[in-house]
Amino acid sequence: MSENEDIGSPNRLAADPTPLYFEDYAADFKIAGGAYHVTEALVLEFGRRFDPQPFHTDPVAAAKSRFGGLIAPGCLTFSIRQALYNQLPCRPVLVAGLGLESLDLATPVRPGDVLSLKVEVEDSRRSKSRPDTGIVTTRQRVENQNGEPVLTMLAKMIVQARDAG
Repeated sequence: MSENEDIGSPNRLAADPTPLYFEDYAADFKIAGGAYHVTEALVLEFGRRFDPQPFHTDPVAAAKSRFGGLIAPGCLTFSIRQALYNQLPCRPVLVAGLGLESLDLATPVRPGDVLSLKVEVEDSRRSKSRPDTGIVTTRQRVENQNGEPVLTMLAKMIVQARDAG
């Protein structure tokens, strides 16, 4: 089993993450971290199972493509973003995810890349219908080892508040 194949196992999660309540998501809140090493084996396996395009599954065909080599499927890049999020030292007291307002894949992810995550608050407001929660929108950016964005997105979530408002 490769280094990243056990990404969902407990040893890949941050140990005892600090809980973040709605009130913790101030306008200047930022957090960053992680180092996810993308392997050729992971790109090939994921591509073959979930997105069988030649530039994800065949190194020879990928070399002849417009990408000039293997690239990770976008859904793999999104999954790695979640794995990086789970490695952060603090995480929201999440009630529910509300979805994404945007998702951009600016730069292809390639075998050998090392990805990291940056999260910052874009907006937060107390819920009118459930004052014991708040709605938080975060801007998330996954970067490669060169600081280039490989994924950017706006994510909305409902987060538990410490008090009922």
